[in-house]
Amino acid sequence: MLRVLICASALAVPVSAFAFTADDLNRLCEKTDVASRSACAAYIEGAADGVFNTIDAIGGTTGPRVGQYFCLPPEARSQQLTDAVRKYIAENPNVAGYNASTAISLGLGKAFPCRNENGS
Repeated sequence: MLRVLICASALAVPVSAFAFTADDLNRLCEKTDVASRSACAAYIEGAADGVFNTIDAIGGTTGPRVGQYFCLPPEARSQQLTDAVRKYIAENPNVAGYNASTAISLGLGKAFPCRNENGS
């Protein structure tokens, strides 16, 4: 009987998905301690890698393709990615509630747009 009550109460509790937002990411990145700065950079790099790999899986990332959000140059460094994303969030306050990975994609797309073979 106790199991039934526990199961019933667990199902009665509303379930909400927690989304790490652009605002959450920006607050993390504002912190100055080493752990927070490392977590900020790691989150941005991980999300960028995830987006890149997703695009690769659905059509490739060798050169600009439809749906490709950004093209990172080989010499891009972690701090450049972090700065680009934070700048985008600061300049676009409407993205504060967006999922953090979406804001990362948009920010990196703004800072590191893909160029077609004609150079545009």
